[in-house]
Amino acid sequence: MVEFAIASVLFLTIVIGSVDFGRSIYLYSQLNNGVREAAREAKVGEANGYGWSAGSISQRVRVAKNPSTSAETSRPGLSGATVTYSCTGSCAPGDRLTINADLPFSAVTQSFLGISPITLRASATVVIE
Repeated sequence: MVEFAIASVLFLTIVIGSVDFGRSIYLYSQLNNGVREAAREAKVGEANGYGWSAGSISQRVRVAKNPSTSAETSRPGLSGATVTYSCTGSCAPGDRLTINADLPFSAVTQSFLGISPITLRASATVVIE
């Protein structure tokens, strides 16, 4: 019983840690895709006469749009993301637009292992057309 108790704690820590690691990779991928899509939409939208704002950029990071049906679906786990953007100049064609997003990530095993919370970050820079 004692050996099983010691081995099971180690085994469960490894299993739950692996699940946490996979979850962090998934959230980072979703955050990176959201920032990239928001930057592309802002770049192309300005060229096509569609205006954009901080709210629409933030919304595009958190929500995915299906190009064939125009249906929008929420990206799981990104509701707590903080999105900021900055332009060189007045955000006119030819200026650089940089979109940054931060997402706090807390692992299930962080308190047990003594790990501090992690902030996932993604960034994209485009030239406005």
